[in-house]
Amino acid sequence: MGIHAAARTTKQWLRELFTPPCAHGGSACRRREPEPVFDKLPVDIIHHIHSLLPVRDAARAACVCRGFLRSWRCYANLTLSVEALGLTGKKYKDDADIFLRDAKKFIDIVDKILRNHSRHGVEISRLDLELYPCKNINASYLDRWLQITAVRPGIKELKLVLCGSMKKEYIFPCSVLSNEAAASSIRSLELHACTFRPTTTLGCLSRLETLCLYRVNITDEGLGHLLSKSFGLGQIDIINCSKIICLKIPCTLQQLNVLTFSWCERLQAVEINAPNLSTLHFIGTLVEISVAHPSQLQDVHLVGPSHLLSYARAKLPCIAPNVKSLSLISVWENVNTPMMPSKFSHLKKLKIDILRSFIIFDVLSLVSFLDASPALDSFTLHVGQDTLRPDDFVVGGDNSNYKRWQPQRRHDSLREVTITGFCSSKKLVQFVIYILEGSPRLDCLTLDTTPGPRYTTKCGIIRKHTSSKKMGIYCPMMTESNIAEAQRAVKVVNTYIAGRVPSGVGFQVLQPCSECNNPKRW
Repeated sequence: MGIHAAARTTKQWLRELFTPPCAHGGSACRRREPEPVFDKLPVDIIHHIHSLLPVRDAARAACVCRGFLRSWRCYANLTLSVEALGLTGKKYKDDADIFLRDAKKFIDIVDKILRNHSRHGVEISRLDLELYPCKNINASYLDRWLQITAVRPGIKELKLVLCGSMKKEYIFPCSVLSNEAAASSIRSLELHACTFRPTTTLGCLSRLETLCLYRVNITDEGLGHLLSKSFGLGQIDIINCSKIICLKIPCTLQQLNVLTFSWCERLQAVEINAPNLSTLHFIGTLVEISVAHPSQLQDVHLVGPSHLLSYARAKLPCIAPNVKSLSLISVWENVNTPMMPSKFSHLKKLKIDILRSFIIFDVLSLVSFLDASPALDSFTLHVGQDTLRPDDFVVGGDNSNYKRWQPQRRHDSLREVTITGFCSSKKLVQFVIYILEGSPRLDCLTLDTTPGPRYTTKCGIIRKHTSSKKMGIYCPMMTESNIAEAQRAVKVVNTYIAGRVPSGVGFQVLQPCSECNNPKRW
């Protein structure tokens, strides 16, 4: 709508938009109120325009125009947070916590908005209550707000975000979802930092498509009751729910497509019987995972604290034999990847991120993944600074020390390879040479000597030459020793790798930019 971009208040913008130009000009013309021409627009168009405004601007618009006032009285999409209501302070405790100047004022405004909507009989379709700055909000307020809105038919989206350090734990009222008319209309349910105890009295959530539980105290039994009433679910996110021990996804969830469960500290087993699950995201300590219909699972993302690569190599071919996209992030790798006969026959995209290692990790053991993936098209590897040890680094010698490989398997489908955190490791050099010798259709090879994309932004090309491009990367997190290692890595690339890259392969070497190399930076 251009309100914020033009840096003007909603009132000024509306007056300029709906006040007709005056032929004679003058102060009388500027003082003229908006004429009722806007009120002649069809009601559905007025409602649509109003629905595009944030809550704060929608309320302001209602103060200057009768058409918007009528629309505000049936404004159906409410996002009530300190940001939406313009109550955020100028001070910040850190990057995540917003300092709220007056929590009571925020609660009073929310209460007034919801009471007014209830008095006018407004059918609210979306309610987003983000109350995380309020540590001691009275449960009676929350109960009343939910009864005013969610218990009524027509509610489609309900989101409740509470402070994780509330003085008294809030128990989400199951009565909100026991009304059959309301339960049958809701499509999205998201709860943060509360207790939820579903029972058999829960209404049939026949249209519920998305469920997100974050730091919610819910038991295996309670979750079972909830899922048994929600057979239309397409996506489930269960995060930091510490009371769940065995996560069971029933076969009645025929529409379930995406399942995410992470950091559930007491979780011991996961049983997935949903027949059409295609995407699985798991973060946390590895547990026993069983999938009743593994052929449909095509996108897998795993983050684990230890031996994740070994687990994935041994277990995933059975859990997800048709996986096409695989992402593995190992926080503390303590086992080299084993060579095994099992295959990832359909795998096209592989991303491996090794942050740290308890052992001198043998990068060459990752050949096991490449050899097991005959259809692999894209491979991305991030090597953390604590993964390799100094005794593995190149200290001298010449190119003759790295003879041409005779790979046991050709990677005829591999076209794109990216390695971030590339350093002067002998094993890493050998790994790149192995890829070059065994990948006849390789189109692009990128070796990034900086820590990786999450700390960097491109700031321009430093120089080009015939076989490669050297691009400067701005890395504010890099230390002086990191810069020195990146410079050694570039020399190693020029000595041992650059001459082996076929002329038809797009070859890039990314290194810290001139600003990072400036000694005055420290």
